[in-house]
Amino acid sequence: MNFPATTRSMCKKSIIAFALLFVLAGVLNAQTADDVLRYSLEYPSYDPVSLVMPGVSDAAGLGGFQANPATMALLKDSYLSLGLSSRFLDESSTYLGNTSQYSDNQTSIGDAMLAYKIPTARGSLVIGGGFSQTTDFNRALSGSGRNNESTITDFYNSSFADDSLFFAAFDVYAIDFAATDSSFANTKSIFRFFSNPNSYPGINQDFELTERGRMGEYSAFIATEFSKNFFVGASVGYLSGSYSYRRNFLESDRQNDYDAQFIDTDGDGNFETDIESIESIDTIDGDIRAFSARIGFVFKPVEQLSIGGAYEFPSTLHIDEEYNTSLRTTFDNGVVFEDDAPGAFSYKITRPRRINGGATVALANSVTLSASAEAVFYSDARIEFDDLNLNPQENGINNVVRSNFRDVINLRGGIEYAINERFTPRIGYAYFPSPQKNLNRDRQFINGGFSAIITKGLMFDFGLQYSFWKDQNTLYQTPSTREVATEEVTRINVMAGFKMAL
Repeated sequence: MNFPATTRSMCKKSIIAFALLFVLAGVLNAQTADDVLRYSLEYPSYDPVSLVMPGVSDAAGLGGFQANPATMALLKDSYLSLGLSSRFLDESSTYLGNTSQYSDNQTSIGDAMLAYKIPTARGSLVIGGGFSQTTDFNRALSGSGRNNESTITDFYNSSFADDSLFFAAFDVYAIDFAATDSSFANTKSIFRFFSNPNSYPGINQDFELTERGRMGEYSAFIATEFSKNFFVGASVGYLSGSYSYRRNFLESDRQNDYDAQFIDTDGDGNFETDIESIESIDTIDGDIRAFSARIGFVFKPVEQLSIGGAYEFPSTLHIDEEYNTSLRTTFDNGVVFEDDAPGAFSYKITRPRRINGGATVALANSVTLSASAEAVFYSDARIEFDDLNLNPQENGINNVVRSNFRDVINLRGGIEYAINERFTPRIGYAYFPSPQKNLNRDRQFINGGFSAIITKGLMFDFGLQYSFWKDQNTLYQTPSTREVATEEVTRINVMAGFKMAL
């Protein structure tokens, strides 16, 4: 490993052309089955009313068309709605035997919808459209501990890291030659040079991670009473959104285990210092776009009962990502080396089809009960790369999806009570089973809210959703090591807005 900085730079330049041949294959390490799942999951959060009440068999808010567009034909008036969504996330994570708390919040437009009830001699005809939120990506995670088994620099030196990241790590002394023959096939973590070859003193690790962003749908719908008490509807939409990932991972020699002069930082041939810390900052910024389509029906066999069903066609998300890993090594003598490994990649994800079914019962003109079941075929989800040379990687990810993902039925229920003409409170519950066979990611949602008439024709809608589930996050992985943080996630989604009768 005894190469000064100038020699290291020359070695790197001499094989850049060789490295470029493998950059594309290395990029694929950033795409996994987790990406397929991230962009396929949805939360019940279309607007303040449908946040609480299922919208499959009744007109539960203007955003409820995403569950079943036919329900819009049940609207009694034309409406304009506008609302906000605020998400508050708190995660308790366990890593290396230590528990940490981390939080994040984000606020954005929840819905901006217009529904126009066209005057008809009989029946109902409603058209409309606008914007409504479909899902969000809010996550927050932190952790720390003493790792005596592995280091993130092992990942930089493994086949799981792409070539640009490997050479960035080499440039900042995160990895180095394991022999004096300058062979890049014979490198290892800088923390594994100290002491005898079979000993690893360990390192202190600290990290913070956030995921932010959301997807929303710009859509148009039409719903009509096709025949007496039988309503049909359809919608088309353009999905658009963004995804942001930030992770700061620090490894530091707080116990001074690497107290030796074994690194030459100035290229004079003298070894004058050792590692104090290595910090990596990982970023991903993605843009998402897709088209969507739904059809549905509602049947009212009697006035107090409505039964609904809907089908959402699979949609193909087009995702453009820019990513980077910035590495910063600080040495005991105060010298700092920095480098990064930026890149960009585009790919497609086919989201699964969804089938909704539900029923609503009106009791005594003041109490409404509603329930729904949604079948989501996660095993049908797919990832797709444009380059035919990447077919082996594409097939590998899709095989993981087929073998590890399962089809689920999401259950929702809600009840609302019209205390009087001006105030209607509501409560609800939802249970979304884990889409992964070997990991318990069952999500539960406890919902509440109300609608209150402020003045004639103007209504205020409020919805509050408390959800919780377990999860895990793979921090880094090598062929022989997988470091995982387990998580207990709690999330509060507050949606509020105004609805105006036109």
